[in-house]
Amino acid sequence: MSYDKIFKGKRGDEKFYLGNEAIVRGALESGIDVYTYYPGTPSSEVGETFMEIFKEVGMKWVERSINEKVAIEVAGAAYARGATVMVGMKNVGLNVASDPLFALATTRPKNKNSAMVILVADDPQQHSSAVEMDSRYFLKIFKIPALEPSNPQECLEFTKEAFKISRELKLPVILRTVTMISHARSNVIVGEIKPSGIRDDFNLSKEVNVALRLYFLELKEEHIYNRLNQALEISENSPLNKIENENIKNKFDLGIITSGVSYSYVGDTLDFLELEAPILKIGFINPLPERKIVVFLKQFKQIFVIEENDTYLETQILAIAHKNSLNVKIHGKDPFSYSKENKLLSIVGELNPTKIALALMKITDIKPKIDLNQISKKKYDTLARNPIMCPGCPHRTTGYALQKAIKKIKLISGKNIYFYQDIGCYTLLAFPPFSFANVKYCMGSSIALAQGVAQTSESFNIAIIGDGTFFHSGIPALLNGIYNKTPILVLILDNGWIGMTGQQPHPGSDTRYYKEGSSKKAINLEEFLNGTGANVNVIKHYENNDNEYFLKLSKLIYEKSLDVINNKNLHVIIIKDECIQKTIKRQAPVLRYIDNELCNNCGICYRKFLCPAIDISEELVYIDQNLCLGCGICEMICPNKAIHREEL
Repeated sequence: MSYDKIFKGKRGDEKFYLGNEAIVRGALESGIDVYTYYPGTPSSEVGETFMEIFKEVGMKWVERSINEKVAIEVAGAAYARGATVMVGMKNVGLNVASDPLFALATTRPKNKNSAMVILVADDPQQHSSAVEMDSRYFLKIFKIPALEPSNPQECLEFTKEAFKISRELKLPVILRTVTMISHARSNVIVGEIKPSGIRDDFNLSKEVNVALRLYFLELKEEHIYNRLNQALEISENSPLNKIENENIKNKFDLGIITSGVSYSYVGDTLDFLELEAPILKIGFINPLPERKIVVFLKQFKQIFVIEENDTYLETQILAIAHKNSLNVKIHGKDPFSYSKENKLLSIVGELNPTKIALALMKITDIKPKIDLNQISKKKYDTLARNPIMCPGCPHRTTGYALQKAIKKIKLISGKNIYFYQDIGCYTLLAFPPFSFANVKYCMGSSIALAQGVAQTSESFNIAIIGDGTFFHSGIPALLNGIYNKTPILVLILDNGWIGMTGQQPHPGSDTRYYKEGSSKKAINLEEFLNGTGANVNVIKHYENNDNEYFLKLSKLIYEKSLDVINNKNLHVIIIKDECIQKTIKRQAPVLRYIDNELCNNCGICYRKFLCPAIDISEELVYIDQNLCLGCGICEMICPNKAIHREEL
């Protein structure tokens, strides 16, 4: 249980924590009152842990907000009234939260206990994100302090330091992690849990909390020239910025500046190359400690700046060197060049010790015993495959039904048909054999994307969006389409949960099936949409013995598509088919088997429907009983009636 793992334990105890779990512990040791978040990998575990334990540990409030903007606003008001709050999101979530955060960063709560930390988890290499994005550039816009841990122990310690800085300066502080820190595991020494310091009497003076011209410019000036200036002094003297191997010299007159997960890579790289070098490890990444950096730069002829993602540190270090007239060669990713061939390190994708070692070899001419160039260029004959939906995923059924309907629509209408994708498990419908994606940008954009083409061409346009994403940011775009009478078809794939990040609930989820559901009120999506005046149809698939479901779904898509084309209407189809990972937790799957006497190996089930539980061996098609989750769609689509229920 998370409560025992996270909450129990006295000062000095050693725990084996995920980086995200260490952040939770650090927040509890800071007296946290409120945590709000929107689930997004790699930050999700922080919110899920708080959601599980917050009542037991005595926190005031935890919520899985409808989106990151709302999360910032809910926590921001609690912060203004004197609470110790934290907000969690992934990198792209900061884009959504940025609007209120611009104003919030300038306010100055008058309550002693007010403190706010914003956890932002970046995803280099785009492991589970729509884009690879470096959130650090927001720091220069918001003008707020930021810390970056490099291991789970620092996740705990830096979280506590972030709350301490925020409470002192009355500024939000960003805690920036990356995937390989959030999801790293190591032993962590814990401190003492701190009780809440929130008070029932508080001051919400408009003079320091209202982003209005009457107050804002004065607050902004005070923010920059007072509190941010104090943050700079804290950064200059902070132990989070430290020099390691300070007295070591090397024949290359080389020093290294790094931060975050790159610091761990640097240690492995130097050991491999048998190279010793002083390292300036920067944990306080905004504002940077200029004086400390200048002192470090003066000691060397060469500096290698190593950082994950973009050239955030390097650009500022180049500026600091120029400002202080320092004659030092600074190597790195070169922010002023976009030539891939001339860069020591790429600004695209994750770093690793091999990439850093190859770069250091160019700077130093060190030749290790192992040929890293040969290793890095080696192409391994590994089995490549596209990401694939779970066996039994309802979105596969929707994709197959849509595929059948589209063939008929094209034949009848002669229209070009385009598909606009969103962020969720159903995004995988972009891959063959379905290939339902022409444009995809970000959370909630599919419906507006479809409108942009529908309003400027005679094509037929279909937006595909999930229920969680629709609640997150799809509603305004749908209202825009209804208002402008845009002829598009909107498919809301309602699987009941936020499937991609771990089946978390959202406002439309069935409150019977999650722990905190008893304190929530579910929003009926059909009733909500009927209130907008949209043309809405709902189709449900809740029972495995509904042998007409697939045909009904394909027919409904076909009919409503023709109505959109012929009558220039906007139609919404809600396809209610629960995430299979949630269904199987409540009911045992009804497995299927293949009668090989009836099967003629047409390939529909495993090649066109692409069920991962169905395969072929020695020309015989079979269902892997270890993978089958009993959705039953294969039984519906088999033209030879060769798939049957497993006899009990």
